[in-house]
Amino acid sequence: MRPLTSRDPSTRPAGSPRVSPREKILRRLKFLKFWFPVFLYSGIIFYASSLPDVKPPLEIKNIDKAFHVLEYLPFGFLLARAFIQQRPAVKIWQVVTICSLLYGISDEYHQSFVPGRESSVVDVVADTIGGFLGVWIYLFRQKRIKIKQKTN
Repeated sequence: MRPLTSRDPSTRPAGSPRVSPREKILRRLKFLKFWFPVFLYSGIIFYASSLPDVKPPLEIKNIDKAFHVLEYLPFGFLLARAFIQQRPAVKIWQVVTICSLLYGISDEYHQSFVPGRESSVVDVVADTIGGFLGVWIYLFRQKRIKIKQKTN
C-alpha cells in the first residue's frame, strides 16, 4: 500500500483549496522575508554572548543593563514584525515579551559557560524590557502609519 502524501487529494481537509507550487514558493518567501531577520539577529546575540571577557566601554555602574535593553530592543521589534504577519489576531506584545524573556534566559544560561562572563537574573529582566520596548515601538509605528494612510 502506498503511503498518503500531501499530493494525495484524500489527505487535504474537505473544502480546502489546492495550493499551487507558485503559491507555496510565495508563502515560503514571505516567511523568510519576516523570519530570516529574527533568526539572523538571534545569531548575532548568540555570537556576542560567546565572546569571552567582554567589558562595557564605559565604567558606569550597571551600564551593561542599558546595553542589554538596547540589544533586545531590535529583537522585540523584529519578532513583532514577524509574528504580526503570521498571526495578526494574537496579542502581539504578550507573545513577543514572553519570547524575549525565554531567549534572554537561554542567553544568560549560555553565557554562564563562557569564560569571563557571568549570568544574572537582572540581565534577563533587562533583556525582557528591551524586547517589550521593541514591540511597543513597532506597534506605535504601525499605528502612526495607519493614521497617516487614513489622512491621505
